[in-house]
Amino acid sequence: MRDIAAEAGIKAASIYNHFHGKEEIFKAVFIEKHPMFRILDVLDGVDGKTAEELLTNAVQELNNELQKEPGLLNLFFVELVEMDGKHIPEAIRINFPMDSRFMKRVFAMKSDMRNIREPVLVRALIGSILANIMFNWFVGDANSKRWGSLTEITDVILRGILKSE
Repeated sequence: MRDIAAEAGIKAASIYNHFHGKEEIFKAVFIEKHPMFRILDVLDGVDGKTAEELLTNAVQELNNELQKEPGLLNLFFVELVEMDGKHIPEAIRINFPMDSRFMKRVFAMKSDMRNIREPVLVRALIGSILANIMFNWFVGDANSKRWGSLTEITDVILRGILKSE
């Protein structure tokens, strides 16, 4: 608490004028600062003339954004392990509106894609990217020769794992 107060330029006791305890501080930081919740802002800035180009660029931009602050991935794990994930539903409700500019553009290109419900597409896209980042966090990003490049992962995300007929 002293470190937080010092960083904010206030006395430690003053923190309790704004928060009731450490968990409330954690929740505020988790919801407002975690890079995962910048996803829609990043996606809204992605360009592409086709669904493939738009989604390929989205994967690349999200990967870049979420790797900018690898230490904040720890914040996500603390939320999962220490807080039992209880703040995640509220964080998603606040940070993931379904009417984003990106989602409107993706679904305007629906003729280029299989018929996939919007929430399923968002979940698959974001989940795959987060899984890729966590995997790289564990095995190292430099190991792409063995485990596959982001381009290869993007191809699997866009085309699935089954041969097309």
